[in-house]
Amino acid sequence: MAIISSIRKRGALIAAVIGIALLAFVLGDFQGQLFSSHEQNAGEIDGHPIPMIAFDNEVQRIADVQKERRQEAALDEETLSKIRDNVWEKFISELAFKPQFHNAGIAVSDGEVKELILGNDPDPLVVQYFTDQKNNQIIPYFRDEMTGKLKAQSVKTYVDSLPPQEKPRWTEFENLLRDSREQNKYFTLIKKGLYVTTEQAKQDYINLNHTVNFSYVLKPYSSLADSLVEVDEQDMLKYYNENQYKYKQETSQKLEYVIFDIKPTELDFAETKNAIDKLAEEWKQIKNFQEDSFLVVRESEGRWFDTTFYGKGLLSPQIDSIAHLSEKGTVLPPFIENNMYKLCKIIDWKMAPDSVKARHILIKVSAGDTVAKIKAKIRIDSIQNVIRKSRNFDILAKNLSEDEGSGEKGGDLGWFTVGKMVPEFQYACFNGKKGDMPVVFSQFGYHLIEILEQSAPARQTVVATIDRTIEAGSKTRQDVYNNAVDFITKYHSSETFDKGVEEMHLIKRLADPLKESDKTIAGIDNPREIIRWAYNSETGTISTEPFSFSDKYVVAHVAEIREEGIAPLEQKKEEVTIGAKKAKKAEKIIEEMNKLKTKKFEDIASKQNLQVSTAEGATFSSYTLPNVGREMNIYGPLFSLKQGVVSKPIAGESGVYVLRVDKIIEAPATTDYANAKTQAKNNFTYRVDGEVTEAIKKKAEIKDNRAKFF
Repeated sequence: MAIISSIRKRGALIAAVIGIALLAFVLGDFQGQLFSSHEQNAGEIDGHPIPMIAFDNEVQRIADVQKERRQEAALDEETLSKIRDNVWEKFISELAFKPQFHNAGIAVSDGEVKELILGNDPDPLVVQYFTDQKNNQIIPYFRDEMTGKLKAQSVKTYVDSLPPQEKPRWTEFENLLRDSREQNKYFTLIKKGLYVTTEQAKQDYINLNHTVNFSYVLKPYSSLADSLVEVDEQDMLKYYNENQYKYKQETSQKLEYVIFDIKPTELDFAETKNAIDKLAEEWKQIKNFQEDSFLVVRESEGRWFDTTFYGKGLLSPQIDSIAHLSEKGTVLPPFIENNMYKLCKIIDWKMAPDSVKARHILIKVSAGDTVAKIKAKIRIDSIQNVIRKSRNFDILAKNLSEDEGSGEKGGDLGWFTVGKMVPEFQYACFNGKKGDMPVVFSQFGYHLIEILEQSAPARQTVVATIDRTIEAGSKTRQDVYNNAVDFITKYHSSETFDKGVEEMHLIKRLADPLKESDKTIAGIDNPREIIRWAYNSETGTISTEPFSFSDKYVVAHVAEIREEGIAPLEQKKEEVTIGAKKAKKAEKIIEEMNKLKTKKFEDIASKQNLQVSTAEGATFSSYTLPNVGREMNIYGPLFSLKQGVVSKPIAGESGVYVLRVDKIIEAPATTDYANAKTQAKNNFTYRVDGEVTEAIKKKAEIKDNRAKFF
């Protein structure tokens, strides 16, 4: 059956795309395949090096399946990148996760796998496997018409009928189900082991329901001018040492770069115009449809001879008026649109409606499903016969149409113009007449159409177009290249890079932080070559040759290299200076407040011309202050105060605070902490999948070297 063939092809794609692979042939004998150099490995997982040849072979295997399915000779870089990511994740699953599952005694039997496929509640992956990705519906052959669910017998028939060459791919899919089930069991085991004690639930309940209303006086750091505070090297070193946690960083770079855009010059415009003018003279001599179409397909970049009849307002504004007034065979003056020269010729015209109002009933059919197509045709013909007798189009559309959008409106599509519908549907509507009720087949299935209204006949014109992109010629490209080389020659050091940007009136761009595995840099398509170069260069290096792209040349400068760990003081000098000044201001403000000869809250405010503000409903987990922002430092001291007591000055994020507790609202007394227990356990459970996954990956000490190769 055609549907079985379709599923086989699509099933192979699903298996390939999500990395369902029998990796035994690459995982079984790592020690025998190791290269002598660590740099020749794609990475390392839990002490197991991943040979580059093994990684690349698996990527290539899946890419070959993709190419076969797509009928393409090559895959684009984005698709290949996704395949590499999927293969890498599969290696992590095999080497980091599976040992954890097996150590926990987790296994999935063949019977469980069978139940996941053929049971009353099939695994979501199985349902996805037999779902049409275009409409997100189970393919009719595999759908139980009574329940709308997956039909186990059809799935079994499909699997049993697989030819020998297809069975390995189905085995891969079963392995995916097994892996997914193992992971689910592992996470469930951990979740079942979580327990919240009554004392813990009680504390959570109190933390959530014990609230405080308080007043505060804030003296912002901004109230002291920076000039009033001086910091020396010792102050900066002290602040840096006390706040090193703020300066943790991953390996990254600061990359500066300039772009030399390759744009067409006046000469390039003129050359393209000359070529178009020559074509115009040739086209004027052609007097028949066949030669017109041949010339358009041969000379136009679009390679498309459009035979659509367009009404007024539907053509390019630059030719719309003149096109509908010109005679057949007229070649219109060339014009520029979307960076293309366009040359148009009137191929034909007629008087016909330019808009139609219609309604329809759709019966969907999956591509290639011959049996379903026959059934759908019988059904749509039956509906047509009923409507001709009863004229209940509206009711039947609401109940039977599989176009949910229009079905709710009785099939009404409203008014539409040429180009708004698929070709088969459009042809029936614009070439029929009011009251016609044709049946047509399109990519969506069978349509029963009723033409409700048509606009008055107006001129409809067929306009053929030859288009040519205005591109930079070889001389222009060479001039831009020479300009980029001049920049490198004159400004080839870190010290002169900024000077070159200024003198050559360029724009310095920044990629910061740039990681070795990054795949994007603003303004540059597929910048992996630049990133690999940067990570093989030292601080201060400027590219010795311009990087070449289709529409630009790029010169890059490695401005800074950051190693993983605590950033050195010199690298964070600006941030440390700001922080040290803030700390100095805090000391100065606290000293001034402590010198005040009063402990009264209002006096503290008035003597410093500060405002008293209030906040209500603070809990122990609060970390922001209304109308101020993030203030982590004040809530610990706040909850240690008794009602009416004024705090000592506290250094916060925005300034120095003095607090007073106005009212303490105790948590309502209770002995039932069931809800608190449930909420706490749900919070823990919600975190299991993500945190356990990260813990396993961290334990495996994964080293990913792929960025050195791709």
